[in-house]
Amino acid sequence: MANKTIRVSLPGELSGYIDRKVKSGRYEDAGEVVREALRQMEAGELAEELKVFERAFAGGHNRPEAEDDIRRIESAVQAGRKR
Repeated sequence: MANKTIRVSLPGELSGYIDRKVKSGRYEDAGEVVREALRQMEAGELAEELKVFERAFAGGHNRPEAEDDIRRIESAVQAGRKR
């Protein structure tokens, strides 16, 4: 996967947080901190989608909103495949 450079402006408290993470030695640079944060954000979103999926198919598939849940999950899967 090719890397893309982006430029982001952060408020002081977030910039300071990133600096502290790098200084702790756990991360090599600010980009590594941001990449990890984005991976965790994505994992959280996928976990939430999985909960919706499980509710839709755990005997609750007769609920009126189950079809909307299934469409949203299918869209998320399709979007993930396009990356």
